[in-house]
Amino acid sequence: MGKKIILIFLVPFLLYWHWFEPAAKNNQKGVNAYNEKQYKKALTQFLSAKGIKPGLDELKNNTASTLYQLRKYKEALEEFSKIGPDKTKICKSDFFYNLGNTFFKLNQYEKALKSYKKSLILDSGDINAKKNYELTLKKINEKKNKKNKDKKKNKDNKDKNKKEQDKKNKEKYKNIMQYLNQNEKKQMKKKKRVIVRAKREKDW
Repeated sequence: MGKKIILIFLVPFLLYWHWFEPAAKNNQKGVNAYNEKQYKKALTQFLSAKGIKPGLDELKNNTASTLYQLRKYKEALEEFSKIGPDKTKICKSDFFYNLGNTFFKLNQYEKALKSYKKSLILDSGDINAKKNYELTLKKINEKKNKKNKDKKKNKDNKDKNKKEQDKKNKEKYKNIMQYLNQNEKKQMKKKKRVIVRAKREKDW
C-alpha cells in the first residue's frame, strides 16, 4: 500500500498551546510513542488528550492514524469521518491519502479511489498516491470481472439445470405414455377375449 499512513505532528496546532497544558503533553507523548511504533501506548495518550480537547481535528487525526496502525480500520474510519478537511490545519492531500488507505483496507474500493483522486488533485507529484490509485483501480476491475464471471457461471448452471429438468420431464412423459399405451393394449386384449353368449330363444 505504498507509504505508511501519515501522522501529522501538529506544529501549527502547538503554536497556540502552552507546553505545560495536559492535552499538549499527552499529545506529545502519543507522538513519541507512535514514532517508536508503540501504538497501543500512543492511542492511550491521544485518547487522554482528546478527553481534554475533544473537538480538535488534529487529535482526531492522530487517534485515527494510530487506530489504523492497530488494524482497527472501522474505528479509524469513524474517527477520520469526524474531521472536516476544509476547516482543518491538517495537510489535505495527506488526509485524503490516509482516508483512501482506510477505505482500501475495508475493501471499499470505490470510496478509496475517490479519496486517492482528491489527494492527487491536491498533490499530483505524490508517487505513492498514484501507485495506490492504480492498485485500487485494478482491484475494482478484478471485482467487476469476477462479478461478470459469476453471473455467466450462474446463467450456465441455470441453463444446464433447465436442460436436465427438461430431459427428466421428457423421460417422465415418455414413461407415462408407454404405461398408458401398454394399459390400453391390455384392455383391448381383454375385450377380444370376452365371449358374448347368444341368448336362448323361448320355445313357443
